[in-house]
Amino acid sequence: MIPNDWLAVVSKPCKKEYMTEWVVEQMRCYPCLDELLSWVRGSGAEAFRAARCLEIVYERDRPLFLKYKSRFLSDGSQVTHRGVRRIYAHLLYRMLEQGEYLPAHEEAERWVQTLCAWSIEPGGKVSELVWYLTILNHLSGQVEWAGDMLRQIVEMNDADRSPGMRALLKRMRKSLK
Repeated sequence: MIPNDWLAVVSKPCKKEYMTEWVVEQMRCYPCLDELLSWVRGSGAEAFRAARCLEIVYERDRPLFLKYKSRFLSDGSQVTHRGVRRIYAHLLYRMLEQGEYLPAHEEAERWVQTLCAWSIEPGGKVSELVWYLTILNHLSGQVEWAGDMLRQIVEMNDADRSPGMRALLKRMRKSLK
């Protein structure tokens, strides 16, 4: 692979292990994430694969990812692809849990607003809501109205009743008490 060939990584589907190999090689040859961060704001399959590449970078080369943390966080609310949102939420949760991101009150409020908006969109999947609700629960100690919104979102999704949603809501109710 030639340097700065992120487009080759995100433009064609490949198995997860091959993508990981490509990403590791690309990080070694050209450790810059600007292009990936631009693509994740798209709405196609390239956006999802770019987000998947960011996730691999986070797992494999945390210092490189953290150089771009502020851009990652500022672009989060502009993400439109549902799969990319799920990956962003998963990475955000991991950063919060590991103390790599300690949002100021205004940032935490912005994330709560974004996550609430994502959570109430029709057609939300359990795999998305898991991360949205977990982060809302995490930020509820910092943003006073986040807990109320979390309760409302849990109640709103109570009508779904799929097995996965039932398990998620049961877990969320236990964490609220």
